[in-house]
Amino acid sequence: MRLFGLGRQDESDEARQRREASERSLDAGGLPLNAIDRLNEQVRKQGTDRHFFTSNLSVNELALLGQSGFEPLGQVMGSSVYHVGFQWMPGWSGASGELAVLTEAFFNARHLALGRLRQEAALLKATGVVGVRLEHKQYDWGMSLLEFAAVGTAIRERDVSPAADAEPFLCDLSGQDFWTLRQAGFRPVGVAVGNCTYYQVPTWNTQSVMQSGIFGGWSNQELPDYTQAVYNARSLAVGRMESEARAAGATVVLGADVSVEMTPHEVEGNNQRRIDMLLHFTAISTAVAPYSGRWPLFQLTTTVSLGE
Repeated sequence: MRLFGLGRQDESDEARQRREASERSLDAGGLPLNAIDRLNEQVRKQGTDRHFFTSNLSVNELALLGQSGFEPLGQVMGSSVYHVGFQWMPGWSGASGELAVLTEAFFNARHLALGRLRQEAALLKATGVVGVRLEHKQYDWGMSLLEFAAVGTAIRERDVSPAADAEPFLCDLSGQDFWTLRQAGFRPVGVAVGNCTYYQVPTWNTQSVMQSGIFGGWSNQELPDYTQAVYNARSLAVGRMESEARAAGATVVLGADVSVEMTPHEVEGNNQRRIDMLLHFTAISTAVAPYSGRWPLFQLTTTVSLGE
């Protein structure tokens, strides 16, 4: 008998073995068995009148992808719910700097989600994934939990047999931007991500200003230590994004989206109180490289308007 519907007392041996196999796959960064089965079923229907796909493409994107020689195969996703380990937070004697545990947790959770997205695309025998969207959530009821989800549309180039060891590319480009990139003689080689979680302890001057003390708290002025923290975190995040792009063979990154979340962190002790700053910096972009294969280049036509 189950208590409040919980437990696995009625689980069959086959169901248990399947569940354990799924857990082993997830532990290794892979996909659960139900996702693999679903994708294999989609593959069996490809090329038949039973082939049905979902996508996050607009009508224009679908048309331009077709004109580029690609066909959509279906929507793919990758996700990861990640537990953040213990991170020591600087106290009154602490110093400013990167919080390595938090930086690593955000990095690992993102790459697990993107890795599973790529695996789903590979099972569909896709050339790549366009329109990749990566989102993350944190929960008030579980402050040590991160949830990352990556979604996109898997596409395959027609009349081209990919190499057996070729991995599908990922890009956050729309169908229109992908068509333009192709016409310009470039190819996407992956999504590059860099992040940094940085902790800034304010100087005595900043603490005085924040508390509207006698040392200038009533006047407009920059808080240079907080400004410097933003620059430090950005430099680390963007540098890691660029390193990922170079490792993938890219010569440039496009559409770099650099964002920062600043969260005040209140510290009390020794009958004193101060406001530290916690910064989560993320840089994400599509890494691209030149391609000199059969993709055409732009044919430009000059148009002069005769109207007013």
